[in-house]
Amino acid sequence: MNEGLIAAVDLGSNSFRLMIGKLDGEQIVPVSTWREGVRLAGGLDEKSALSESKIEEAVAALTRFRERLAAVNPERVRAVATSTYRVAKNASQLLARSEAALGMPIDVISGNEEARLIYLGCAHSLPWSESDRLIFDIGGGSTEFVIGRGYEPSAMESFPLGAVTLSKNFFPDGVVTAAAFRKAEVFVRSRLEVLRSEYKRGWDVAYGSSGTVRALFEIVTENDFGSVVNDSSLLALRDELIMVGRMDRLTLNALKASRAPVLPGGLAILLGIVHELNIERIDPADGALRLGAVYDLLARETSVGSRTARARDGTDIRERTIDRLTRRYDADAAQSARVDEGAQHLWQTLGSNQHDALLSWAASLHEIGMAISHEDYHRHSAYIIEHSDLPGFAERERYAIAQLVLGHTGSLKKLDRDAFDRSLTERLLCLRIAAIFSHGRSASAGAAHLMRKNGGYVLTIESSIRTDRPLTAALLEEELERCVKWGIELAIRE
Repeated sequence: MNEGLIAAVDLGSNSFRLMIGKLDGEQIVPVSTWREGVRLAGGLDEKSALSESKIEEAVAALTRFRERLAAVNPERVRAVATSTYRVAKNASQLLARSEAALGMPIDVISGNEEARLIYLGCAHSLPWSESDRLIFDIGGGSTEFVIGRGYEPSAMESFPLGAVTLSKNFFPDGVVTAAAFRKAEVFVRSRLEVLRSEYKRGWDVAYGSSGTVRALFEIVTENDFGSVVNDSSLLALRDELIMVGRMDRLTLNALKASRAPVLPGGLAILLGIVHELNIERIDPADGALRLGAVYDLLARETSVGSRTARARDGTDIRERTIDRLTRRYDADAAQSARVDEGAQHLWQTLGSNQHDALLSWAASLHEIGMAISHEDYHRHSAYIIEHSDLPGFAERERYAIAQLVLGHTGSLKKLDRDAFDRSLTERLLCLRIAAIFSHGRSASAGAAHLMRKNGGYVLTIESSIRTDRPLTAALLEEELERCVKWGIELAIRE
């Protein structure tokens, strides 16, 4: 196993891509890449259920990826999944089988997180600039837009507009007509109308990071439709497609057979973008989501010090996200620290020798709902987490944090027991007990110990609690009853 390698897997709705690289100074240098044209979004039916044949195709591709990743330390691989993994009705089945085939966890990321990683990858492959740049990515199932300077995005948007889905809906069986192109472009522009004015201010040049833009650039320039990708060259290509009428009859330089079925949809999206956002020229960018995922993973590896320090130095974007939310909702930092301290202590008494990030994030955010109402604040806190933009976080992490926050106090029957594996259940138990010990906003659970016993748990407390802190003792007795009703065997001893 080569410890100098780092890798990313990008499970897009059109293609699955793998990149293995190595660090050279502060830059990631690709040493191996691989692409599988799965066209996952093409397997969605009218109810958004993914066909069994497409799931099997995805599993087969990921099995091959697993072999290629054998030389890379699994801790230095990040796998991210995008649109189809988000929208498929049977996404849980798809994800479980994909993870089993790849042999490691896969982060399903939101559209905005996808946009952030795309920008990060492109920014590291483009010349440095302090001016605003527009970067977009036309995927198989969604299109992302980002404006940023340097390595920092300032605006991000994601739309369910993909080359695979538009080709399937507007150009079925590869039939191309002028009427279909008109309808497709109207559809695209109508969806992009909601973009803020900063996206539509006009751009001398914008950058496209996807395979769609790269393919269109090569087709345009190698078939004399134009020397650059712009309105006139794209319209010339569109007219050629309409004249031929069917994609299986189209012969063009640089047009790969795997790209042909989704070319009309990608072209319609790009024309809509050019016209709606007033773009003079589009250049392909070499960086993409997978490169951004590698840089993001590298940033997490180099994060050092306390959570607050990491948020301040910016090495882990997730810490900055948590810091932003706590400040926005004016959370009680001292109380969050008390709960975090107690929860981490209990987590370590269970046998962990590492600080747990999920517990820390949940402790930091558990009271942000008080900005809305003190009554049922935990429900408001969870709602904010579920519906806020959380740069850096995968959907699995968002869900876990929201569930911990929702369940940190009160009855447990509001939680889905089947969604809690042993690890998440133990985190919940640590957080709830820490919150009980800190209920008076003055003490933590530093003197308590939690241990596993016969499939359940034993909480050891100081005997003086019953006399010195009778309310805490009463709350712990209530907690014992709630846990037992929910299926957690908990005993308390002194």
